[in-house]
Amino acid sequence: MYIGAILTLAGGRPGESDGSGGIPRKRIGSFEATSQLLLGTPMANWDVLGKTILGRTVQRLRVLGIDHVSVIAEDTIQEENTRQGSPVEGKHARIAFWSTWDRVVAHYLNRGMQTLLLARLGPYLELDLADLLRFHRESPQQLAQVYRNENALDLVVVDAAQLRQGAGSIRARLSALLPSRRRYAFTGYFNPLTDARDFRRLVRESLLGRCAIRPVGEERAPSLWIGEGARVERSAKIFPPAFIGQSSCIGASCTITGASAIERDCEIDCGTIVEESCIFPATYVGMGLSVRQSLVGPGRMFHLGRDVEVEMRDPRLIGSIRGTHQLARAARAMGSVLSTRTSQMASLIMPRRFGQWG
Repeated sequence: MYIGAILTLAGGRPGESDGSGGIPRKRIGSFEATSQLLLGTPMANWDVLGKTILGRTVQRLRVLGIDHVSVIAEDTIQEENTRQGSPVEGKHARIAFWSTWDRVVAHYLNRGMQTLLLARLGPYLELDLADLLRFHRESPQQLAQVYRNENALDLVVVDAAQLRQGAGSIRARLSALLPSRRRYAFTGYFNPLTDARDFRRLVRESLLGRCAIRPVGEERAPSLWIGEGARVERSAKIFPPAFIGQSSCIGASCTITGASAIERDCEIDCGTIVEESCIFPATYVGMGLSVRQSLVGPGRMFHLGRDVEVEMRDPRLIGSIRGTHQLARAARAMGSVLSTRTSQMASLIMPRRFGQWG
């Protein structure tokens, strides 16, 4: 079966777009259209233990043999093309969402797709896509939509032939098929990702093995994952479950605890405590800080307990690892290679004390 997938990247604040993304109505079911920006970036674009939700979704589609995948952001255009020659629709340009959506769907129809999978990457759900496609193939209806309990989710599978027929926009043709849709009952893991607390819960439950997301790295000890090229000073303490991403650096006397995740290319400077928090990629966290119950990105921080986002104006506290901090880290790394081996890997604190990594 010749299948194309069009993914809408949720993120626009209510009012900037109509929020439905994958299906052509503002609201179907009882889920509200909400902003899914976190620190100014769509949640699906932030890393969760080494890979974004978007990247994980595209990978799952590829495993199923779906090579034609386009991603359209609700407030900007971000095409991810998985086959040479796929259309690029003015990347990052602000344009009307639905006209772009119609144009991308038309392109897929013109390429002879038999089936289209249309989804909005807002909530995170672990759906058996192969079973959904089988369900659709065996259905007499031309459109199947995923339901969780009585709530319709923004994920449909539709016969492309039905969208090639009729007058009006493709969006209008799809709307005409909705009344006769067949419901696909979904009962798996679900996280609405409506706010920062949901995102933090997803990371924690992934570390605890309560969903299918697996960290990108080597499990050096039970529930402790270390990405390739990560460096941890010997005096640092890490309490599993925890994740240290690729090429990140944990400084001397730091403490990582409370199911925290340090994503790729980060630096946690000397003496800092990170507890019950997520540090997003390419973030520098300064010396001697205590970061608790927070989501932290380059120059920005969301405190979960106080439900407030703060812009950090002093990059010596929280900033970007790029630029000055990156050069300083490279210099320190070179110095340690030439002189000592104090920054190989950390001691591991668990119910009992493990030996050194080396």
